[in-house]
Amino acid sequence: MREKAVVFTFAAFLAIVSFINLITPDKKFSESENRVLASKPTLSWKNIISGKFSKEFESYIKDQFPARDKWVSLKSSTEMALGKKDNGRVYFGKEDYLIEKHSPDSIDLNRIKDNINILNSFIKNASKQIPKEKINIIMAPTVEIIDQEKLPDYANVFNQRAIINKMKKEFTSGNVIDVTEALKNSKDEYIYYRTDHHWTTKGAYIAYKEWCRAVKEEAAPEEKFQIIKVTESFLGSTYSKANIYTQKPDEIHIYRPLFPIDYEVDYNMGQRKTTSLYEMKHIDTKDKYSVFLNGNNALVTIKTSNKNGRNLLIIKDSYANSFIPFIANHFEKIHVADLRYNNMSMEKYIKDNSINEIIILYNVIGFAKDRNIINLRR
Repeated sequence: MREKAVVFTFAAFLAIVSFINLITPDKKFSESENRVLASKPTLSWKNIISGKFSKEFESYIKDQFPARDKWVSLKSSTEMALGKKDNGRVYFGKEDYLIEKHSPDSIDLNRIKDNINILNSFIKNASKQIPKEKINIIMAPTVEIIDQEKLPDYANVFNQRAIINKMKKEFTSGNVIDVTEALKNSKDEYIYYRTDHHWTTKGAYIAYKEWCRAVKEEAAPEEKFQIIKVTESFLGSTYSKANIYTQKPDEIHIYRPLFPIDYEVDYNMGQRKTTSLYEMKHIDTKDKYSVFLNGNNALVTIKTSNKNGRNLLIIKDSYANSFIPFIANHFEKIHVADLRYNNMSMEKYIKDNSINEIIILYNVIGFAKDRNIINLRR
């Protein structure tokens, strides 16, 4: 009798859920997870026979489950309460840090090897036109390498230092600027977000100072900037993978120069033009990190009021977005290329635009997993 009651209750629950699904419009996008949700699959004989319909329908039911965000949050909160150190994608770190899980077995070593070889070949070719000392590579370590004390006990993390050391050894045509120790020396400061995989603006500023030291430039001191807190409700990429409603959000700061300098910023060859390196409209969206240089774009060009003839190409991932506002003050023109969206030949672009300096900036894990480095062979 008791078993029948359990079966009846479960069947009633499924019936109620199905009814709610029928009368509730599908959600197209999850703000908390920052991703597009599965839509209702097309019912056809071909899709049924191939198994495509059942696979897509399963994803659809999972994504459109009533109050899905609350259930996901409850699951993560329960896992934390039970003492689990992660939810499979994110470590529940100390001091409210949610840290993306990068175990050694999650990294394809062959892809790393290929990416290093491709980048090294590109640098060697670029050095035929640009002096070696004007080609610099920055591989930014993520928070788990800089401050391992924030990780839960016995967390197994990938050795990012090995990639940086390998580049130092093999990249003889360019300079690898290692920012690891500079960041470690400041690990007690707010240099990485708690709910996002990026460094903060302070972390980017420390990397900027290290770049200045390495290339013998004079870094603009922090007192030469107006530091503005533009939000204190940022919930970033690692939050999206954990979705814990009790999580303390992050702050985002921008640095506006107090010294005279003007910018002309062009996004995607005339698609949008502005005079600011910050796009404040994103502060009112989920993707608040896009306040830096309007997020990720195929190509951004920045002309400054400097007249020093310095013409820089940056090949990068999103870690560079909060770094660029600092180095922009050292150049007359900067070209920002993101290979995830840009399939132009960078070698041709260097020639056509009289590039005389290069910076390649990725976070280590992003570089290790990137499938678009191969575009440098164009």
